This record gives sequence, C-alpha cells and structure tokens, in this order.
Amino acid sequence: MTRQPRHDPEPSSEATGTRDRGVRLRRLTVAAAAGIALGVMAGWVVAGNGTGAAEDAPSAGDRPVAATDDELLHRASERLIARCMARHGFAYAEQPPPSSTEPDFRYVLDDVGWARKHGYGTLLGRPGAGGKDANVGNLEKLTPERQNAWHRTLMGSGRQLVVDLPRMGRLSAPDNGCTAEARRTLYGDLAGWYRVRRTVDHFDSYVDDKVIATSEYRTGLAAWVTCVRKRGYAASTPRELRRLVAPASPESAGEQAQPQEIAAAVTEAECATSARFSQTSGALERRYRPEIERRFARELDALKSFELKAIPRARRVLADA
Repeated sequence: MTRQPRHDPEPSSEATGTRDRGVRLRRLTVAAAAGIALGVMAGWVVAGNGTGAAEDAPSAGDRPVAATDDELLHRASERLIARCMARHGFAYAEQPPPSSTEPDFRYVLDDVGWARKHGYGTLLGRPGAGGKDANVGNLEKLTPERQNAWHRTLMGSGRQLVVDLPRMGRLSAPDNGCTAEARRTLYGDLAGWYRVRRTVDHFDSYVDDKVIATSEYRTGLAAWVTCVRKRGYAASTPRELRRLVAPASPESAGEQAQPQEIAAAVTEAECATSARFSQTSGALERRYRPEIERRFARELDALKSFELKAIPRARRVLADA
C-alpha cells in the first residue's frame, strides 16, 4: 500500500479485536524495549500502564506539516533536550530523525521487494542499528541510582498533561523534565500542543475502525487468508502471521532478518496483491480518512498553527552554537 500523506507520526494505543496495526505494533515494541528501558528517544508514544488507561513513553519524534519541517523540529527538540540534560549534569546523545522509508503496512504488507530485503523490518527499528547508540554507553557508565535520575530528568515525573480521546481513553505524560521543556520551548502552550498532537496521532485508529467494519474489508481479508493458508501458514490476519515468525523484540533478533521472517513477509505481500486485499484496504483508507479529518478539523488546524509558529524558534535553536 502506498504511504498516504498524514499528520500522525507514531503508533497509537492498540485496540482489542482482530484488526492488524502492522508496523505500528512493531514500532511500539521497539519503543517499549528501547525507549522505556533505555530512555533514549525524545518524543512520546502511547503504551499501556496495566490499569486499563494509557500513558506516554519515549519514541522517535513528531511529524509536523512537511517532511523538511519534521526534520527541523525534531533536530531542534533533540538539541534542546541535550542542553537541558547537560544543565542537570547528564550526557545525552541527540537522536536522528526517524526513517520515513518503510512502507505503510497497517492493514497488510504489499511491497514484495521490501519484504525480500527486510522481512518485517524488525532490525530497522532497533535502537543503534548500524552502531551502538551513544546513550546506551552513557547509561552503562552510571550507577543504578544515576540511571534512574537520568530517566527522570529526561522524561519528568509527577504532574501530568492529560487528554481524553473519544473511545480511546485517557493519555497522559509528565509536564516537566527535559522532553517537556523542549516541547514547551518550541510550541509555547505545552498542554494545548499535547492535546491536539495526541488527537491527531490517533487518526489511524479512527480510520481503522471504519475500514475494518466494512464488508469489503472482510471479503478482502478472507481472500488473503485463503492465499496464505494454501502456502502453509495457519494465520487469520497479517498480524497473526507476523507473530508466528517475527522475533519478540529487536534485542532477540540477529544482525539480519531471519529466512523464516522473510519468507512469511514475502507471502503476506504476494497474497496481498494477488487477493487484491491491499487495493481494497487502500481504497477504504482513502474513503474514510477525509471523514476523520473533517471530524477533527479544529485539532488539525491547531496543530498546524503550533508547528508553523515553532519553525522559526527551531531555526534559532539550531543556529545557536
């Protein structure tokens, strides 16, 4: 499926049921394993807190109005975080902008060439892929007490930013710490920015609800299931197929995608095309996304305003030595 232009950068909390969140699930696993454990990412994504509510954890930045602006705001945020951490006596290695080269396979992976090369892309999300993340080395030099202090300084604690999303529940994040300070410097009204940012982040979830409720989606999924089962995979959804072969976490993976992962990914992609499941889900996505954007037009406009105002501030941050 061709990636559609959208404002939502990172995975949202995963709803129950048979839907397939695709790459979102993998990225959330990566963030949980690396961001929460190591605290090396600068943004916020949604993670479960075991209470039925949702809370935010570190991730790889926020997607604003355009790709070039995305990189600018990400780099400025990382620079601000590094300066804040330094003021508190901690080293922090600025994280590069997230890669935008992965296909969007929320519903189904359909890029056979990409699947042959990367499988499900497990290794692409591994922190420090291509070299050890400097933050890991920084943390290894600290005592457990100082490691905890490093995390608290980065992510904050105590007082919370809160947003209640329709049918998604309550999301929250600390309003202090270096991450919050960086966002406040760039966007001004941190609570206002957080509310619209997280609302827009969940567009995919609302669109998915519409898509998977259609008879067209169910028919396309059934054709895909028939195809993959003929090729020896007992899976009822793409997500179920990925669970059969993908490593539980990036840390358990080797240096390259394993043959069984690549074979399953190629099967998923080839069946997505031959069964026309990709075409069906893509068409449904294009049908319902405008409806969701109209529903949240006020939040979209507010987010764009926040980001446009932040761009000059970001340039000044990066211009300072």
